[in-house]
Amino acid sequence: MLQIKSKVHDYSVIFENSIKDSLRNAAHNNRSFFLVDNNVHTLYQTSFAVIGTAPRLFLIDAIEENKSYEKIEPVFHWLLENGFQKDCTLIVVGGGITQDVGCFVSTVLFRGAQWRLIPTTLLAQGDSCIGSKSSINIGRFKNQLGSFYPPHSVHLSFDVLDTLTEEAVCSGLGEIIKLSLLSSEEDFKKTKLLLQKLPNARASFATLVKDALIIKKRFIEADEFDRGVRNILNYGHTFGHAIESASHYKIPHGLAVTLGMMCATFFSEKLGFISSLHAEEVTQTLLPICKGSIPTLVDTNITAILLAMKHDKKNTAGKINCILTRGFGKMERVPLDLNKEVAPYLEEFINGLSTLI
Repeated sequence: MLQIKSKVHDYSVIFENSIKDSLRNAAHNNRSFFLVDNNVHTLYQTSFAVIGTAPRLFLIDAIEENKSYEKIEPVFHWLLENGFQKDCTLIVVGGGITQDVGCFVSTVLFRGAQWRLIPTTLLAQGDSCIGSKSSINIGRFKNQLGSFYPPHSVHLSFDVLDTLTEEAVCSGLGEIIKLSLLSSEEDFKKTKLLLQKLPNARASFATLVKDALIIKKRFIEADEFDRGVRNILNYGHTFGHAIESASHYKIPHGLAVTLGMMCATFFSEKLGFISSLHAEEVTQTLLPICKGSIPTLVDTNITAILLAMKHDKKNTAGKINCILTRGFGKMERVPLDLNKEVAPYLEEFINGLSTLI
């Protein structure tokens, strides 16, 4: 068990033996409602029998289009029409998109409804399941609405990772590597050794996830509301979110962030923050994770990427705020000029990737 301190309410990450145990223990009373990724429900229908024959169940397709202000209204209607009250609990089962929807709904319903999370992707387990944060889209603006409202508990089982696609596994590994880079050279080396044992050793996944959460715990407890040191968790995200958006989500979040970390590493080397040897080590560790997405990135309009970066909510005073690195555990926010610095370096980075296709 991992205890997370929060100014809203403390909560625990509970490591379970199976998704069936997670469902049983999260739904500890008959006042529970379930918001579930449709695909997860199909894959684990037998396990869902543990919550009863006629559960209060709302299924959603976990696609980017459904993580929006416009598309979550039916969830509110369903909860209220089926008798959800202040003493009820929303059990959210799925990956990051389902989590964002469930967290946002729980934040604003009755000014804060109880909710519990069962993360079912490696990305959600190794990163987003802790930290209190939700983000949803509105119109064409990505992640512009959100909140800080932690679940009342997180129930985590590794059996669900067996049914993930290779792409989904790689998406999670990118964020896990990111956290090791933010921590120390020792943690990065340990992560590299564990990566070599994949994909067949489930125990390696468990260790990777637990280590990543322990690292992230330090940042979110020190700066829960993202006003200081937690900003460096966005390493790779300014570039990654823009790549994800400009590719029309053909490149999923985790892989876009992995490409974004490679880009941030490239920028850091160009600006003289790190040596070429350090850049090469980090790049060669990240490259196998996202190599399949490189053709899509090369085909993506650079102007569209730059436009998406221009609208990033972290920007200030006309500058693009990027998290860059000076070495293991030495990330910092650097304001860059979009036209004079970001555009030429980004073009050079993408042109360099095109030689790998």
